Amino acid sequence: MHSDHLAAMHGLHAAAVGYARVGPVLFAALLGWTWWAARRRPAAAMAAALWAPIGVIAAVVANQPIEQMPAFHWTAFHGLAVRPTDLPAPSDHAAMAAATAAGLFLAGRRYGAAACAGWLAMVLALVVAGAEPQDVASGTVVGVTVTLIGYVLLEGPLRTAVTRLRRTRLRPFTGAGKTS
Repeated sequence: MHSDHLAAMHGLHAAAVGYARVGPVLFAALLGWTWWAARRRPAAAMAAALWAPIGVIAAVVANQPIEQMPAFHWTAFHGLAVRPTDLPAPSDHAAMAAATAAGLFLAGRRYGAAACAGWLAMVLALVVAGAEPQDVASGTVVGVTVTLIGYVLLEGPLRTAVTRLRRTRLRPFTGAGKTS
């Protein structure tokens, strides 16, 4: 029985590592599916669909320096101790998955729900594969935060660009959906 349990754990670990490797491709497919579907939807939905992959890239890029920051430990009795601590180093995979989910929720609930299911699977896979839960959680926070703040800042210009592009030869890229 003990060897069966170990074999099952090894199989679960291998599946988790496999999903962590293949997951980004699945998220890219979700981003593409959302863009394709948004071509028939209002300009706001297309603007969100165009922002989503940009938000993912921005989240991973923003995550890199945070991940590499040296950590220092403050104590109440000794002041600053110049030694690394176990502060979370945000997971790139979690940031990518969370940014995708947040960006696709902006484009539509159906797309966001699909991406959230993928995010949840990624979170579980990362933890089973050995990532620290706080690293996964902090990566999720970075991904969602960067994507949503970026969208708030760029929604207006993106929507205007989509509306204008729908009147040009680039219409196949943005679709013929409603211009409002």
